[in-house]
Amino acid sequence: MSTTVTWAIQTNFIADEQIRRVWNAAEDAGARVQDVQVIPFSDELGNHVPRIDGVVIPYGATKLTRLAMQRGWSGLCFDPETFRVDCWNRNRDDMLNQHVRQMSVRECMAAMEHEPDDSVWFVRPLHDLKHFDGTVTVAKEIRRWMSSVDSGNFSFDGDTEVIVAPPQKIHAEWRYFIVDGTVVDGSSYRIAGQRMANAVARPELYEQAQALADGWLPHRTCVMDVAQTDDGFKVIEFNTFNSSGFYAHDIEKIVAAVTAHFAASPRAAAAVEADAPG
Repeated sequence: MSTTVTWAIQTNFIADEQIRRVWNAAEDAGARVQDVQVIPFSDELGNHVPRIDGVVIPYGATKLTRLAMQRGWSGLCFDPETFRVDCWNRNRDDMLNQHVRQMSVRECMAAMEHEPDDSVWFVRPLHDLKHFDGTVTVAKEIRRWMSSVDSGNFSFDGDTEVIVAPPQKIHAEWRYFIVDGTVVDGSSYRIAGQRMANAVARPELYEQAQALADGWLPHRTCVMDVAQTDDGFKVIEFNTFNSSGFYAHDIEKIVAAVTAHFAASPRAAAAVEADAPG
């Protein structure tokens, strides 16, 4: 059974060229496309989106992912219980940050008081749909910006859970898009510490990425960032496909693969039938 697929694409988004390519690729793949506007600090969409039959695949900022959860769009590839660092570490033994300290922002501020000002740490939110990007910085800086959460200038507070770990030596980093368990496309985004986006062309890199993707995944369709380290290839993190950005990726290939997967998925078709009015 072929299921009708609609991409709900956020157009008030920062990477206009990428959004244009996603939109065109969705149409080329035979999907419908719906414009979506997201209003900051609001749980309402900024434009009227009618009821859409079939599978709806949202693509945009993390805020759209949250709104898609509320609307039950079945093309959302996200589970809040599996897209979190502690779940990854329980289910895999090849994560880059396998041994971390998990704590609240408030507890992190207190912990950093006991660390030398210039000691270096990696810190990121425990959950996906990040309140802030993971970063490597010094204890003094962590104390400074975490102590300012009370000013209300951040989208997190003292109770937000984070993980803290010593930084790892990384030689190269890649981002791979996985559709139904298969690595579809990849791109580097940092080589030897320098930003460098190049399409992955070497077959052995795809073989290594697929070997990692054959392990436990937070969702069968997701994005996996991979690092080359002194101890081999490690998974840096997983990201929700619906809100992940592209580097030197073949956007058209990825969008076509996702569209075809949902159009042919019996599970997606069953979900659509269950949602249909009786």
